[in-house]
Amino acid sequence: MTLSQMKVNESGYIISIDNGSNFERRFSDMGFITGQKISCTNIGLFGSPIAYQIRGSKVALRKRDADRIGVVL
Repeated sequence: MTLSQMKVNESGYIISIDNGSNFERRFSDMGFITGQKISCTNIGLFGSPIAYQIRGSKVALRKRDADRIGVVL
């Protein structure tokens, strides 16, 4: 499952990040690291952006960026 498929108030763990993306470094700088716990806190009106709670911070990602991160619930 990808990060964008999570529903509000669901929690899971990051299992993969798309290695081919230009955003891999940006993701890791924001705390999106394999094995990290993440929770979906809010979804925008049209499905994007999506807000997540990770490592004590709230981060909003576009749906297409969240599609690049794999999670397990």
